[in-house]
Amino acid sequence: MTRPAQRRPAPQRPARLPTLPATLLRGAVERQLSAVSLRQAASEIGLSPNALRNFLAGAEPRKTTRAKLERWIGARKTADTGPQLGDLVRLIGDLTVDLSAAQAASLGRETARLLLEAYQERQLPPPRWVRELATQYRASRPR
Repeated sequence: MTRPAQRRPAPQRPARLPTLPATLLRGAVERQLSAVSLRQAASEIGLSPNALRNFLAGAEPRKTTRAKLERWIGARKTADTGPQLGDLVRLIGDLTVDLSAAQAASLGRETARLLLEAYQERQLPPPRWVRELATQYRASRPR
């Protein structure tokens, strides 16, 4: 008799680095909650309402929670026609899925640097989210 073929577990993707600072992610989630209830958002994200409430109150999210929140923000469509924070989250996530952690951090640093330079060239102060993105990726610099 032959043995039944054993299934191999699917290869796991390496954990992604956080894409956004927690304060920026928190603000994006809060803005989305203007269109959907906390309970519905928690269900869509895959969190309990209390976990989402705790995050919004300032709790630091676990890696898995952060990934769920970033995926949810990236998947949400807004009525605005211009690029949104969700678009940036989705793009960086898509670009870094097959990269090493060091490469993903480098991409984040360069993206933040380019955004800062663009605002400086136009002699405009960069928005808070751009400054926070730059701060996060400066802190993630490999040693």
